[in-house]
Amino acid sequence: MTTIREILGRCTACLLVLALSASAYASDPGVLTGERASIQQRAEAADMLVAQLNRAGIEGRRMAYDLGTVRREEGSLLDRRGVNIVAKVDATVQHAQTIVIGAHYDTVAGSPGADDNASGAYAVLKLAERVAKMPRRRHNVVFVWFDQEEVGLVGSRVFAKSWKRSGESLHSMHNIDMIGFDGNGDGRFDLDVPDGELADLYLAEADRLGIPIARDTFNGSDHASFRRMGFRAVCLSQDFSNKDANPDWHRHTDVEIDRAYMESGIDLVSGVMERLLAP
Repeated sequence: MTTIREILGRCTACLLVLALSASAYASDPGVLTGERASIQQRAEAADMLVAQLNRAGIEGRRMAYDLGTVRREEGSLLDRRGVNIVAKVDATVQHAQTIVIGAHYDTVAGSPGADDNASGAYAVLKLAERVAKMPRRRHNVVFVWFDQEEVGLVGSRVFAKSWKRSGESLHSMHNIDMIGFDGNGDGRFDLDVPDGELADLYLAEADRLGIPIARDTFNGSDHASFRRMGFRAVCLSQDFSNKDANPDWHRHTDVEIDRAYMESGIDLVSGVMERLLAP
């Protein structure tokens, strides 16, 4: 089992390339092995991610966990076994902190999860490409694809707790969850970010790019796991606060992604990373 310390001690300062595209997700939701809810389905998706990273010369690392089985309120059993996929791009200076950028790759049962959350998983891959191309970086960046978000943020809870125990410094966590639907076409995103440096950075970059932002607070995605551990965390999502949410969310019809909208979200986070990482 890979630990946080092992990840931080290894360099993956390479271009991360995954042979998937947003258009592929939109036209063929099975490209990420379709539904990613059962242990086997999620394992196949994790294997595919690692294999694609390895083919590109990247070390995609598995962080497996096993928290046993618990009974849910409705009486069914939840098997809390899973795998987070992790890759790292090192800083170009010493004594750097680390930024985590993440998205979950699992789905609910019965849904192929194009918007929820292939859009976020793809965004993290594109951000990794951009960060790896930066000639100078004053922070390490760890990219994580979380397992079992849909059943209680299990994968991100495990990861955040492991990080806390490691004692390693964490500058901030940036979560991307569902950025593939813009029903009213206004280009607005929900941004859950506390006041302070991170809020100022995101709002300034959004203003520069002409991206409308709705400030919000919600604990239903993986950034909440990091906040519980005392870390600063941000989440970018579609405009739930103004009721512009995907009607196909958690349904078998979640098969499309608004590429232009998703790309604008990637540009926003990328711009923030440039501000944070530039010496």
